Amino acid sequence: MVTSSAGIGFSYSFHLGRRLEQLRQLQRMALLLRGEISYGNTALTEALSSIGRKLEEPFCFFLNCVSSRLREYPDKSFQQVFQEEVKENLKQSALSAKDKEALMQMGAFLGYLDKDMQLRNVELYLEELDREIQTAKESIPGKQKLCRSLGILGGLFLVLLLI
Repeated sequence: MVTSSAGIGFSYSFHLGRRLEQLRQLQRMALLLRGEISYGNTALTEALSSIGRKLEEPFCFFLNCVSSRLREYPDKSFQQVFQEEVKENLKQSALSAKDKEALMQMGAFLGYLDKDMQLRNVELYLEELDREIQTAKESIPGKQKLCRSLGILGGLFLVLLLI
């Protein structure tokens, strides 16, 4: 009883740590995208495919899906494809709904604005990500400790309650 309850606490603690790791991956993705927009003269589908090869899961798969769907359905807007793929491929990620919404908002302005506006949009997203990462760095260690402690204490409480 104590072990399973502690396991739940440790599992949730691990999930919180994964969120910070995935926020950093998003930051890397946005930095690579900024570089592709600034210095690369490649199409957005090729840029996303190239960036996807440099990232870890789930973002590798996500960007490759966006790229392939844009090639497969050229009549669909980038914004529509990007938002559908965020909802579909990142639903199992550790990102919060707020994180996914910010990502979809960034994707809404890619693909049809001029180069400078796209760069400003990515810069704005990077600033927002920096703030979110900083907040997560400050709050996650305490939350992780709390989750582990509550898991163990919850298991002990159940054992005492059943005795």
